[in-house]
Amino acid sequence: MWWILSIILLVVPSIEIWVLMQLTVFMPLSTIFLQSVVTIAAGLWLMQGENFSLWTLVESELRNRRVPTEEVFADLLLWCGGALLIVPGLLTDALGLVIFIPVVREESIGWLRKRVQESLGLPPLD
Repeated sequence: MWWILSIILLVVPSIEIWVLMQLTVFMPLSTIFLQSVVTIAAGLWLMQGENFSLWTLVESELRNRRVPTEEVFADLLLWCGGALLIVPGLLTDALGLVIFIPVVREESIGWLRKRVQESLGLPPLD
């Protein structure tokens, strides 16, 4: 699992830098900088309602071999979406914005709940 994280930490920033360099052909650097500042501010504003105790709630549920509720997963996804908006780059901004679409978030919650059930060895909730 650690190698996946290390690849992500190396590949994603490289792709983001390449995309930003390609964008300088189409728009001035000041516009790209302004877009980054606006999305950072939006990410911070969207994350202010969520806090880090959310992670301890998810962790305690998993330690007790229970699947967290849909509301907890929704808050966690919203927090992750805000965090992705804070990271400069168009790809992470796009992924962060997609998480805020309700239909995508609901499907992601269903997928996450199923994966957690499988990893805990629990029977399906359906």
